[in-house]
Amino acid sequence: MKLGHARHNLTPDGEFYLIGYRSDNRMYPSSGVHDEIFCNSLLFEQDGKEIFLFSADYLEFEEEMAEDIKTLMQNRFGIERDAVLLCATHNHSSVVSYHKGWYTGKFDQKYYDFLLEIIQQSYLDCKANAQEITAKLGKKVILGYYGNRNHPGKPADNEVIVIKFFDRQGNAIAGLVNWAVHSTVISAENTWLTSELAGEVSKKLESVFGFYPAMVVGAAGDCSNRNERQGNDFKELERVSTALAAEIAAIPVEQELALNEIRYQTVYHTVHHNMEFVHEELREEIAKYQKKLETETDPKKIEFFEKKITNLSKEMEQDHFHLDAKGLVFHLGDIQLFVFPGELSSRFGIEMKAACPVQGIVCGYTNGYYGYFMPVEEYGLSFETIGSPIPKKEPEKMVAKMIEASKRLQ
Repeated sequence: MKLGHARHNLTPDGEFYLIGYRSDNRMYPSSGVHDEIFCNSLLFEQDGKEIFLFSADYLEFEEEMAEDIKTLMQNRFGIERDAVLLCATHNHSSVVSYHKGWYTGKFDQKYYDFLLEIIQQSYLDCKANAQEITAKLGKKVILGYYGNRNHPGKPADNEVIVIKFFDRQGNAIAGLVNWAVHSTVISAENTWLTSELAGEVSKKLESVFGFYPAMVVGAAGDCSNRNERQGNDFKELERVSTALAAEIAAIPVEQELALNEIRYQTVYHTVHHNMEFVHEELREEIAKYQKKLETETDPKKIEFFEKKITNLSKEMEQDHFHLDAKGLVFHLGDIQLFVFPGELSSRFGIEMKAACPVQGIVCGYTNGYYGYFMPVEEYGLSFETIGSPIPKKEPEKMVAKMIEASKRLQ
């Protein structure tokens, strides 16, 4: 198999706004650039087939945008649409300029056009330096820095997978790190652009690996450093990213991988309902906040409760829900990629990798954003499921289909 790689700077010029957390400060220009944001790309080539993986220090990619880019790439370069993977590191302190649908309305056409050019140039760079490679894998469960944010003290999917690609001389030229954790070390009060946890770990690993690994975030819907943090500022980001980079750098990468084919299967699952069960949950949540308002005296808490009631009331206006969810499973030989456009529970990530006949790599936050897909036992426990338009047991059905696709590809 041949592999090409590329890295480009995505930092905006001039005035820009941030994305993530839905904080009020996202309505105002950012304070500036704390550290630059980047994208890392990998292009796999085998027998005329390709997979182009573009990983960016962004919050998410809109499905419509992803579909437009996939068509653009197919028309210009001939790569199959479904073989274009736009992966976000789920950075909550990134730029909003590329995002047409974010509630603040701070879309910037100039930056969007710039991003389209960067994606295309990344592909061309990968094509230009593509060469025959061998691959090796290492993995380790790393604890103490992040875990299940809804169940303090319990791990989530804490397995970190490292894959390195080597040229014919045995030099490591590129690679990826697959983990399942939110890039949310910095608090919602932050107004500075940063590459956050995934971006900072990639930067720190370069001095050890000799390249910047593409950070691929897996099933991290319920996984963050919320319960392990010692702060929520840039000092804490430096502490955690430095420690995690050191842990990851020490993982032995010795398992040889045979990468000798590219095949894939598309998985569809439709969700359709009239929102009645969601409205019932929303009414209960509104009643809770109204009850709190009756006795609350803190102006900030009063403002927060009123805002929650307003937002929940707006959600009540939606009277139906329809989603044609689309997932993908790619088979490259000794690894498979599970591609999902949203936030999967860590339990699902563990299940998919365990059922995979080879080494599974979960690519969450890729080619769109469907929201949270959580297991039935989590419903009603946290914001990920309260008021969710995804009914109980539907996530399990989608995951079962992806596991079945994985087995069929083998």
